Amino acid sequence: MTRTKRMTVAVLTLVLLLNFAGCSAKNALFDRVSGTGKFAAESLTIYEEKGSFAAEPKTVRDAKQAEEIFGALKDVTLGEVVKTDDKYTRYIFTFADASGSKMSFTLREDGCVVLGGKTYDALGTDTVFEAAGIDPDEETAESKTEAFSEASNAQTEPEVTPEPEVTVTPEPTPEATYTLVDYDGGVFTMQLPQGWQIMTGGEYAGYSIRAWDPNDSDVQIFYYGELGPYFKSAEAKAQYQSMSTSNDPLTYLPVLEDPTLAGCLNAMDDYQDAYDGIMPQSFAFAKIQNMTVLSETPITTPLASYAVSEASILASLTSETGAACTGVFEGSILDAGGYEINGVDVTPSRSASNIFGIIAPEGKFETVAPILIQSLTSFTFTDEYIQEAIRQGNMQAENAAEVSRRNSEMMERVVNDFCEYIRQ
Repeated sequence: MTRTKRMTVAVLTLVLLLNFAGCSAKNALFDRVSGTGKFAAESLTIYEEKGSFAAEPKTVRDAKQAEEIFGALKDVTLGEVVKTDDKYTRYIFTFADASGSKMSFTLREDGCVVLGGKTYDALGTDTVFEAAGIDPDEETAESKTEAFSEASNAQTEPEVTPEPEVTVTPEPTPEATYTLVDYDGGVFTMQLPQGWQIMTGGEYAGYSIRAWDPNDSDVQIFYYGELGPYFKSAEAKAQYQSMSTSNDPLTYLPVLEDPTLAGCLNAMDDYQDAYDGIMPQSFAFAKIQNMTVLSETPITTPLASYAVSEASILASLTSETGAACTGVFEGSILDAGGYEINGVDVTPSRSASNIFGIIAPEGKFETVAPILIQSLTSFTFTDEYIQEAIRQGNMQAENAAEVSRRNSEMMERVVNDFCEYIRQ
């Protein structure tokens, strides 16, 4: 390699490391959840759920006790991913600070932790339960109710001559939808379906959120500020790896051969693997499998001068649970240029920006999609965070500001596209 080529690759490596470098993912629960370090719990509400059963919420208004329970969560560490099973009682600890910002953690009665739609074996949850005065082995209100019902049914009743059976067809009831409530994420605000869980990751231009219904994880929304960088081909990645030095984190970067939104979403498994191996903080991207584009509409955003493609798409897909789902997605695919060696562009300069998505099971999608779109497009960075981004760099500020000012336009366009789909 010539001195000029070595210098160019070194500069590219340094620049890209700023966007996508770090150490291995950690196992502490608080390392997986953004914002825990600055969060000061003032109150706590504990929700107890099992299947469709939900007990009366328990509220802890004593700030000292709430902070003690929050502190116990600091010692919880996550192990291997285990099977999600609704037979276990779930305890959702929702903390609030003095400003009203909230942070939720879900623990199962068997000591597992539910995070990002996945269930992890965990250590240290017994301390959390003890601090909260919860005995997971104690008979729950649900099981007491079931036992009382069974005992009542077992009592001897006087014999009654049965009436002739009459078949009654129940009136169909409309499927319940969601109620939006104001949510303050510290650096952003939005309207979130009540009772939903949310996780965040990254910062500034790369800030990402994903939120889901804890009772049906297949219903979810997400916004990814920036994904990448990507290599443009497997050949480019292999050639870069052959030239790189040892311990070069860029050798782990994923490949995006199809520079379209559909290509990006179809490659999320590879991106998740790369992210987990490089980034210090964990973030679970929405699982998208077997995606088929049903319709696609080209769009134009202020990022068009950097983009190789921009689109809004309607697609069918399979979720992580194996459910048949429908999704609406929007985003831009960018390319910062390249550098060829032996006829191969080895530069990992491809990226995806402002990726919005809503997903729901096919049977629910038409009912919940409008309110999910309304929730997602209410996502807005605070003015303070945008100003902070300006101090970090113009491109980061431009992307953050663009997300905030284009949501109303996106809302109108996506809803119109969705209504057109419904009419077909």
